[in-house]
Amino acid sequence: MELTDTLEKLGLHAKEASVYLAALELGVASVESIAKKAGTKRPTTYLVLDDLQTRGLVSLVPRARKTLYTAESPELILTEINRKEELLKRFMPNLLAVYNAKKEKPQVQLYEGKQGLRQVYDKIFSSPAIDFFSTIRDVFAMFPDMPKLLRERVITKQTKVREILTQTPADIEYVSWIKQHEYYQSRFAPKSFPEFLTDSAIYGNHVAFFSFKPAVFAVQIESREVSQSLRILFDMAWMAGVPYEKVIKS
Repeated sequence: MELTDTLEKLGLHAKEASVYLAALELGVASVESIAKKAGTKRPTTYLVLDDLQTRGLVSLVPRARKTLYTAESPELILTEINRKEELLKRFMPNLLAVYNAKKEKPQVQLYEGKQGLRQVYDKIFSSPAIDFFSTIRDVFAMFPDMPKLLRERVITKQTKVREILTQTPADIEYVSWIKQHEYYQSRFAPKSFPEFLTDSAIYGNHVAFFSFKPAVFAVQIESREVSQSLRILFDMAWMAGVPYEKVIKS
């Protein structure tokens, strides 16, 4: 059983491994003997032997009165593996070029419904650093537990969070509750700015945009270039933002 498993791991199918081992143990044998030893049906054994013969692992015994087979040395399996390894090494640069080209393209995913949005927020909260353009009212309405989860994440996991909000009563009340922290900082857009219509996040090489009405969906984009560009815009908005202390005092 152990040898059969090993041969399967080396690329033989289960029946090929059984038939090859049977032929190896029998030396020179007929199809009937090999089938009996391998525990396979004779028609199946014929087909498997043909495949093994094509791979060079068994051969017909010449000048025999009846059809007899003999197994070739297991060293041929090692030779075949080495040949495939050399072939793979030869074409690896081409394969990597295809793989990297795919990775460099932005990966865009659409999530729909409340569960879809929750799935994206869970991914965001697993990131060590997050920048938000936030709209608290709509987030609260759909996920009342979200502020608590965010605060727990900041405190227990030391996730670095920056939020830019608008000066609505809901946003100001939220920031007063969550409190400024070493790992949580917030700033506000000027008072003349309207409320953000979406919740947006930048995290790692990802950005996400959430729509709460009329349609409920989130779009997540994985792209280093897109995330870096939006992070630059966020930093510019952050520098121009109104500090939390000034908003509270006004």
